[in-house]
Amino acid sequence: MKVRWRLIVPQLKQSWVLLALSLVCPTVTEFARGADAEWTVAGRSLTNWTAELQSSSPVARRRAVLSLGAFGKIAVPELAKALVHEDAVVRYWAASALGDLGNDAKSALDPLRKVHGEQSIGVRIAAAYALCRVGQVDEGLPTLLEGLKHDARGVWNSSADFLARIGPPAKAAIPTLESEGKRGADHIADICNEALRRIRGVDQSVPSKTSSATQGDAAGGKANKKIARESVFSKAFFEEDVSRFEKSTTKNKQPNVLWISAEDISPSLGCYGDSYAITPRLDQLANEGVRFNRCFTHAGVCAISRSGLITGMYPIAIGSQHMRSQIVPPSHVKAFPEYLRAAGYWTTNRSKTDYNFPPPKAAWDENSAQSRDWRGRAAAQPFFSVINLTTTHESQIRGRFGETLHDPAKAQLPPYIPDTPVTRRDWARYADLLTTLDRQVAAILDQLEADGLAQDTIVFFWGDHGQGLPRGKRWLYDSGTRTPLIIRWPGKLKAGSVNEDLVCFLDFAPTMLRLAGAEIPSHLHGRVLPPVEVVMTANSRQPSANGREFIFGHRDRMDETYDLIRSARDTRFKYLRNYAPVRSYAQNITYMNQMPTMREWRRLNEEGKLTGAPALHFRETKPIEELFDTEADPHEIVNLADQPEHAETLNRMRAALELWQEEIGDSGMIPEPLLVTPIQR
Repeated sequence: MKVRWRLIVPQLKQSWVLLALSLVCPTVTEFARGADAEWTVAGRSLTNWTAELQSSSPVARRRAVLSLGAFGKIAVPELAKALVHEDAVVRYWAASALGDLGNDAKSALDPLRKVHGEQSIGVRIAAAYALCRVGQVDEGLPTLLEGLKHDARGVWNSSADFLARIGPPAKAAIPTLESEGKRGADHIADICNEALRRIRGVDQSVPSKTSSATQGDAAGGKANKKIARESVFSKAFFEEDVSRFEKSTTKNKQPNVLWISAEDISPSLGCYGDSYAITPRLDQLANEGVRFNRCFTHAGVCAISRSGLITGMYPIAIGSQHMRSQIVPPSHVKAFPEYLRAAGYWTTNRSKTDYNFPPPKAAWDENSAQSRDWRGRAAAQPFFSVINLTTTHESQIRGRFGETLHDPAKAQLPPYIPDTPVTRRDWARYADLLTTLDRQVAAILDQLEADGLAQDTIVFFWGDHGQGLPRGKRWLYDSGTRTPLIIRWPGKLKAGSVNEDLVCFLDFAPTMLRLAGAEIPSHLHGRVLPPVEVVMTANSRQPSANGREFIFGHRDRMDETYDLIRSARDTRFKYLRNYAPVRSYAQNITYMNQMPTMREWRRLNEEGKLTGAPALHFRETKPIEELFDTEADPHEIVNLADQPEHAETLNRMRAALELWQEEIGDSGMIPEPLLVTPIQR
């Protein structure tokens, strides 16, 4: 019998006898958990989480209902009560959780029908999903088909996702899925494919439209024009006067700044100690400047990462957390180059933007592949030029190529990847692309030197997130969020120095404004990078971690696949909270599945040949909490969350994460259909 691990085994506080019985009969574990007064989810009991549904904090209420769902069928009465909660988000999550429980939620049929009668399509589709799962397909299915045809991506994406989770009982949806999969919206064919595959039980689908080399990262989506702002921002937050920044330039000479960004790379460079790497010019750049050892993005994918970087705000604070969502940002949110232009800078971008919202026209003097970079400016005008290099993008790893420069036999595979000729070839190809990138960086720096600007320009080199290989890109492990960052500032930053502070992409915007002499808006979430602050204040003492103990991250919808993960990291430990543990690590993402390593990994799993660390990715569910010692376990394999000796660390990091969610107003706790549609009872 195939056991469905709805209950996350590492979280069980049962005796070994009950654990052994659960392997044979999951209902034994259900019974044991219901009888165990000590059973908790993320440190709180069923009673505790139920009480938090009445919190005045929207984030706390939403976190509570998501946590109730992790208790399984013993939480059905509480989830049924939550269906009448005044917060529409609570009602949505309660209905979704009841749907996940299937027939165990039949006792909630009447309140589900009441929610299904609401006007808001966003709330109704969750109730429709639950009705289908408890056997009322004729009632629920028409609403999901209505949602599948909705104009807002958040609604049709969620409707297709619910249909996939219903599976074969939703077979009447097949004609509509086939039809909608052809209508041309970005990624909708992939979403419909997944639903069709799971409904049919076989891999038959509409041909995918995700065919271009970089569409998975660069394609646009329909704008989500309605973002739920109530309960996320205070009134004062929106009314902040930003006009004052236009007059805040300093009388001191403003430095030139050149950014060179690379796609999909971890710190896989010689200067970071990677013996497999051939990156001489980047190694030289590090010897001429500062190498940051602990630089992290807040999300392991490009658009979400760049959205936070360009605004200086966490995407979950402005609603831009879903991949390919194309939001309209709150009116006060600016792309920081807008402030630089107001301060007199010539600003150029060559040429990727990909912010999950259209690039503001006021941000760039030139923004195209034909940008002249610094050469188009007026005489003596300070410049901020960005050159984005796409050479190392994941799509290039899986492209056609001949022999590799790097020997695949010497590739340094992480322990979670199966060791085969296919996977070694992908890793060798990634290293080859880094060498090509190094040559491109050399050409840019040589041009800067030839133009006589090398000594007068601050150079930043960074990667937009971690390596574009499986369990790297898109995830919140260090392989997906730790990036290289090198800054060269001749005569100001000590050449060949290494910085160990925790820094993140939210720090880039305030750092740039500090360098330009512009005032830093109070709503930004980052801080000035410590070495830069030392120079700007002429302070001989290095500030310790810039006052920062933690950096944070989030994973939400990735193309067609929903998830809900939050992370906190200090200099040693990484904590992850999985708010959707029933969604496996190995969910399908069509674009990601084109990688040969991913295909090889899936093939070996289907053939039952995976053991050890590579097998962990294909667990049916995720642990509710994960805790890793990144010093002892840099690949984040051994989950310490259930080990008593780490309880203090777990509690400390859990508390930090929850406080951060409250402080920024985590809009990712609002389901995407409710972010993009009016909420009406």
